[in-house]
This record gives sequence, structure tokens and C-alpha cells, in this order.
Amino acid sequence: MQWDEVPEDRGRVRFAAAAGAVEGYGGRGLNGRALHPAAGYLFPDEDGEGWWVIFQPWPSPGSPGYKVPGDILACNDSYGDMVHVVVLAAGVWEDDAGAAFRVHLPSSLADAARVAASVPHVAGREDKERRTAGPPVSPRGPMDAG
Repeated sequence: MQWDEVPEDRGRVRFAAAAGAVEGYGGRGLNGRALHPAAGYLFPDEDGEGWWVIFQPWPSPGSPGYKVPGDILACNDSYGDMVHVVVLAAGVWEDDAGAAFRVHLPSSLADAARVAASVPHVAGREDKERRTAGPPVSPRGPMDAG
């Protein structure tokens, strides 16, 4: 597991771990950006252990900037060399996740889980945009003008 701050990444801290060092995320590695709690980067659980909460983008060639889908994960590296992962929300937009954490400023892992659960899913957002865009227009135009 490693974390570092990359200047060209909006000053956000990256959290990375190789697939072999990750438990609970389907054999996938991590290379995401940390979401902020009210203070610092660690969200304490009920036992006082610190967890990172990160946005893990889905692999997608050519994803523009921060408008990418992914998952919100809680990552705990207190088990030695293995990073234990819990999926807090799957299939959300990174901008929505970041905004939710900036507005609600969770102070614990339980608070972070509630904030993550409130972030709209990618499919829900696409459905909402489709509903507000109006009815689909036929490319052939009106069939009967009279």
C-alpha cells in the first residue's frame, strides 16, 4: 500500500495497492484518490481504527478528467501487508462523490458510509438526464402533418 500527493491531481492524495495486497475487492488493485473527512485523511471506525475512503475509478480508456464512474471504497491497512476493502458505493460519478464529501464532512467511517450511500448511482443520473431532456425525437421527422 502506498499513498502520495500528486500536484497535477488537484492536490488530492492518491491511495494505491497492488491486486495481490488487496482483500475484498474481487482481486483488483487500487489506484484511487482519497476523499476527505472533517479532519485529516483517516476515518475512525467504532474501534478507533483509521480507514481511508477513496474514489476508485473504473478502468476506462479516454475518461475525461474527473467526470468518470467508479466506486467509493473504505480501505484499512491495519492487517499488515494486506489492505482490507469494503465497497461503500458502487457505480457513482467522481464529481458527485467529491461534492458529497465536501458538503457533509463526515467525521467517522459510519458517517462516511452514510454519505457514500447518498451519492446517486451512474445509471440513476443518466435516467434523470434522459427524463428531463424531453421526449425522443424521431430522426425521420413527423409522419402525419395534417
